[in-house]
Amino acid sequence: MLRQHPVALAALATLLAPDPGLTQTTAAQPQRVEVTGTLIKRADRETVSAVVAVSRDDIKTSGYTSIEELLRSTGLVDFSSVSDGAASGAVSGISTISLRGFGSQGTLTLVNGRRIAPVAAVDVTFGRATLFNVNAIPRAAVDRVEILKDGASALYGSDAMAGVVNYVLRKNFSGVQTEASNGANDRGVGAQHRGSVAFGFGDIDTQRFNVFGALEIARRDPVMFSDIKDRGDQAGHDRIRALNDTFHRFYPDSAVSFWANYYRVPTSLTGSTTLDGISVANNDLSGANYLGTLPGCPDELTVGKGVPTRPQGLGSSAASLRNGACRFNLDNADETIARQERVSGLLHAGFALAPELQLYADLMVWRVKTSEQGNPVALTPNLVTQAGAEFAAIWANRDGTLRNQRAFILPVGHPDNPTRQPIQLMYRFEDLYGFKDTTIDTTRVAIGLEGRIGAWDIDSAFLHSRSQGREVDQARMRSFLLTSSITPGNPNYGVYRFGGNNDEAAKASVSGRPVIEGDSTLTSVDLRASRELWKMGGGNAALALGTEWRRELLASTPDAVLLSGDYVFGGGNSASGSRNSRAAFAELSLPVWKSLELQAALRGEKYSDFGNATTGKLGFKWSPIKSVVAVRGTVATGFRAPSIPQIRESYVASFHSTTDRRSFDLLRCDLARNRTIGSPNINPNNTRDCNVLAFGSAPAPERSTALATAISANPELKPERSQSATLGLLLSPTSSVDVALDFWYFHRKDEIRVQQGLDIMDEASLSPTRTHPQVIRDPNQVNWLRDGNGVIIPNSGPILMLIRGYDNYEWTRTAGMDYDLNWRFPDIRFGRFRFNVNGTFTERFDRKLTAGADVEHLVGTQTTGIPVTRARFTLHWSGGAWRAWIRHNHADPMMSTVCSAFNAATAALVEANGRCRVAAERTVDIGGSWVGVKGLALSASLLNVANDYNRSFSWPAAFNFWDKGREVALGRRFQLTASYGF
Repeated sequence: MLRQHPVALAALATLLAPDPGLTQTTAAQPQRVEVTGTLIKRADRETVSAVVAVSRDDIKTSGYTSIEELLRSTGLVDFSSVSDGAASGAVSGISTISLRGFGSQGTLTLVNGRRIAPVAAVDVTFGRATLFNVNAIPRAAVDRVEILKDGASALYGSDAMAGVVNYVLRKNFSGVQTEASNGANDRGVGAQHRGSVAFGFGDIDTQRFNVFGALEIARRDPVMFSDIKDRGDQAGHDRIRALNDTFHRFYPDSAVSFWANYYRVPTSLTGSTTLDGISVANNDLSGANYLGTLPGCPDELTVGKGVPTRPQGLGSSAASLRNGACRFNLDNADETIARQERVSGLLHAGFALAPELQLYADLMVWRVKTSEQGNPVALTPNLVTQAGAEFAAIWANRDGTLRNQRAFILPVGHPDNPTRQPIQLMYRFEDLYGFKDTTIDTTRVAIGLEGRIGAWDIDSAFLHSRSQGREVDQARMRSFLLTSSITPGNPNYGVYRFGGNNDEAAKASVSGRPVIEGDSTLTSVDLRASRELWKMGGGNAALALGTEWRRELLASTPDAVLLSGDYVFGGGNSASGSRNSRAAFAELSLPVWKSLELQAALRGEKYSDFGNATTGKLGFKWSPIKSVVAVRGTVATGFRAPSIPQIRESYVASFHSTTDRRSFDLLRCDLARNRTIGSPNINPNNTRDCNVLAFGSAPAPERSTALATAISANPELKPERSQSATLGLLLSPTSSVDVALDFWYFHRKDEIRVQQGLDIMDEASLSPTRTHPQVIRDPNQVNWLRDGNGVIIPNSGPILMLIRGYDNYEWTRTAGMDYDLNWRFPDIRFGRFRFNVNGTFTERFDRKLTAGADVEHLVGTQTTGIPVTRARFTLHWSGGAWRAWIRHNHADPMMSTVCSAFNAATAALVEANGRCRVAAERTVDIGGSWVGVKGLALSASLLNVANDYNRSFSWPAAFNFWDKGREVALGRRFQLTASYGF
């Protein structure tokens, strides 16, 4: 291996060479420390690169429930970071960090300067496929978090294009520290409980050993949408829904329930019938084809009893609900934050082999179990005709072909058919409740040697990290069993009773428990060594050399039934692959003068599956007035290797929608009327035709569910490449004021993305009549269009699925400035005050996906969720045993496309109230602590004091914009913490 890396050979030769005596290490020299962004220990923490250090004290006094939430509150961490409160793509229960809008795949996450294994799953959201879960690193074990804000692939390799987040753990701790915290919103909703203990004994300096351990247990209660219906401005939101002929929120708003409404299966659905003085289309669920409802519906869900026939918000031209029909309340069964339990622990042991040489071993383990609850599965196609073959569900097989479940029709004689004709059920499998349990077990073992051997600072380690995942749906319908249960002559015919009291055997006759198991491992051996060289005008030059070998394996394996595609709605993911990589790297620090330091770094890597990568970095720091003015800057290249699921064997069966805009099937949708171009032979109410990708803000008649897609790996992918540049100014005009300004620019090209459905539909719209291989239409000729002469138009059925894949796209460019001001006021009799302002100004975030596409200017838009400015203003006070702080959080408004989807009356109302954009954030937080007894600390915080919901689009409400899955959905919330140490 070393023969292929000249830098590694040079490192070994220099290690074995005698000390040239150009430098002397004496006791008088200042203590040197490790800083993220350089491999050379140094006395000055201000390197050529901008590094933000979030201290242990910052974490404790922030008032946030987790380190990740604290990091996400800063301007440089963006909202494409995954929150563990709700599923993201194919993964549940994980939390990631994203810098500069580059996603978690462009941000390298480290623990003590070394990697962790990625989550063992295939996630396709935004093209991510490398997800590093950080939500269970025990908070009690963290000493600080360092965020390197420029490209660092030359030092750390793949993924470090936008920066590095390094969790630095505590060492050489002696004593016992316990902590407990509890938080919720002001109504007690969304409770989070956490307890931890940290212990240590021995002293590495005096006793030559230290053992440190930490254990943390946390639990989070689930939050249903109905739990937070008091948040935001519900009345204003309902005014919008009313103008769209939509029920007020939190009404029983679905016609699909466990006690099913049933309908005749006619020869045609065209035409209308006058009911209660209103002309009602025959394809309406409240139209003439409604026959009745299965017995057992509770009064509170029955139309004419607990549910009025004309609910609030129902338009004057809309059909009244049918008396006796049964409704379902989606908000009572769907959650915005999932239940989660976390257990994590760390054990660190260090032994001094010599005064400056230490052998250490780290063992970190954690388990995260997340239980997601969604609405019970419903089979809800439009009403069908006897000649039609409408699909209740469509999903993709592993080979890219389609599976489907036909509309749910009970034959004559079925025990749940009370009529003498076939009936179609609008049925919700409420007794097969929608729980999904995801358990992620992670182990990380590091054994290393660090310290000083002669003139060299040595840091070498063996690392093995493993992440194992298990995802289990508690009950999910199987297509074969479901079909046979309503087909006479089959053994399970009539065993499952619709709307009945089914035992476990009856439920098992139509369902199963799909399981996906994942396993991801990362094993590495590295050697890093640095030393001082010759004397220069500002000190001694220093050199760092290193080499690394790494092996990665990832597998995600569905059970046999999932692989067969028999579960209704399909889904699931699979991947299998491994890779080896080798790297050699070097860093050189040149203190040319006392006021000028130069830095250079170079790294070469060889991957077994795609080839080589070489990256470099140059930097400088100039201090014309020591301790008063400093200028620093870097230029760097970076790369990201295609992840194993992207380049090796993998497959994802998923569903796809968009939040950007509506997409029209120009073959079938009448743009002038936004309706399906129908004929007497087809169902004229196909909502998919005028909203293919389920744009959620589309008017009610054109709403649809997410579209089935199939995604597979691309072995021809190239690695992503990047260039970055930073320029910083550090000012300390007085002993009480510090200012940091850091300008940055990042350019990522050859971006690896999953092809978006909008791109496919835009291309298809250029020639609607031509067959497009990525657009899969209904092959049933009954649903094809006819021309003016009644002749069938080939392949003109509704769109059923899109075939998507990974590819290298053009580029993203972003630029802006970070700023940080600290002002320490003179002490007064009332105590000490300190004021801090920090934030990020993003001047641009531009993207070009394909060579012929227009450049998208996305900063300050809902598409990226990146505002022009995000900032925090914090005033701290301390006096005696007391400390307090008040914080104002600001984010600029962002443009939204929501108004473009409304009807004229709704758009006028929303625009008049300034709600055609995501409004500015303006929340205020307060907190304080008391340390009046030795070892004891009590603290409390109240976030979003004013219970502000301004940060929403359309109208302030708990379920708008990015709130789903995040703690901000709770509104005003508190946290109480007590800690005791001895």
